Amino acid sequence: MKKQIKQFLRSELTLIIFLILSIAAGIILSPNFLDLRFLMSSAALYAEFGLIAVCFTLLLTLGEIDLSVASNMTLVTCVIGALWRVQAPMGLTVFLGLATGCFCGFINAFLVTKTGLPSLIITIGTLSIFKGLSQVLVGEKAVGNFPTWFLGVDDKLVFGLVPLSVFIVIVAAIVLEVVLKKTFFGRKIIAIGLNPNTSFYSGVNVNQMKLIIFSLLGLFCGIAGLLSISRIEVAKYSIGAGGEMDVVTMVLLGGTAFTGGRGKAIGTLVAYFILVFIGTGMRLATISNYTQIAVVGMLLIFIIVISRKTETISVN
Repeated sequence: MKKQIKQFLRSELTLIIFLILSIAAGIILSPNFLDLRFLMSSAALYAEFGLIAVCFTLLLTLGEIDLSVASNMTLVTCVIGALWRVQAPMGLTVFLGLATGCFCGFINAFLVTKTGLPSLIITIGTLSIFKGLSQVLVGEKAVGNFPTWFLGVDDKLVFGLVPLSVFIVIVAAIVLEVVLKKTFFGRKIIAIGLNPNTSFYSGVNVNQMKLIIFSLLGLFCGIAGLLSISRIEVAKYSIGAGGEMDVVTMVLLGGTAFTGGRGKAIGTLVAYFILVFIGTGMRLATISNYTQIAVVGMLLIFIIVISRKTETISVN
C-alpha cells in the first residue's frame, strides 16, 4: 500500500506543483484572478484545444502522435464556412464538417500504417496539406452570418457557471479516462503503447487500433471546429494557428508518457486548467501574445525533460 502511494505521489507531483504555481502566479499578477466566473469564461477560450487534448491522450498512450490536429480543426471550420457560403443547409454542413475531421484522422492513420513511417513525420506533412486546403477553401476573408442557434456556445452555462464548451471537455475527459483505465479497449491501447510487437503476437490488431484512434481524434477535431465557429462566430483559415503546441503541452503535463504505454485523460484535464490559469494570469498582466507563446514553449521543453527524468527514476 505504501509503495502504491509513493508511486502515485511521484507520478502526480509535477502536475500538483504546476497547478499550485499557476494559481499562485495568477493571484500575484492580478487580484481579479480569483473571480470564478471570469476563470470559467477564460477556460472557454481554450476549450477547443482542451477537447482535442483529452482524445490526443489516447493516441499518445498508443505510442503515436498527430501534429496536424490544429490544422485539421481549421480545415473543418473552413469546410463548414465554404459550404455555408454557398447556402448549404446547416445540418448537412455540420455533418460534412465532422466527417471531414474524421476522414483527415483516417488519412493520417492510413499513411502511418501503410508506409511504416513515424507518425511525427506523416502528420507534419498533413499539417501543411490541411492548412493549405483551408486557405484555398475560404481565402483571406472570414465567413460569417451563421444561424443564431449555432452561435454562442460559450454563453450557454451549465449549472449557471460552467460554459457548455468547458463542460463538454470535462465530460469527455471523464469518459475517456474510464475507457482507458476500465475497459478492454483501453487496456489494448496501453499494451500497444508499451510494446506493439508483443501486442501483435498476442492477437491484437495493432493497425486497426491505430485507424480507430486516429479517426476518433479526427472526429474530436471536427467537434472542436464546430465549437470554435460557435464561439468566435466566423470561419477563417487562421483559427487553429499554433494550437498543436498547446495540445501537446496539456497532454504531456497531464502525465501521459511521450513514448506511450501510460496515459491520463484526467491529468490532461487538470493540465488544461493549468494552461487556462497561466494564460489568464498573463492576459490580466497585459503580457503580449508572443511572450505567452514563448512561455508555453519553454513549459513544453521543461515538461519533456521532467517526464524523461521521472521515467528513468521509475525504471531504476
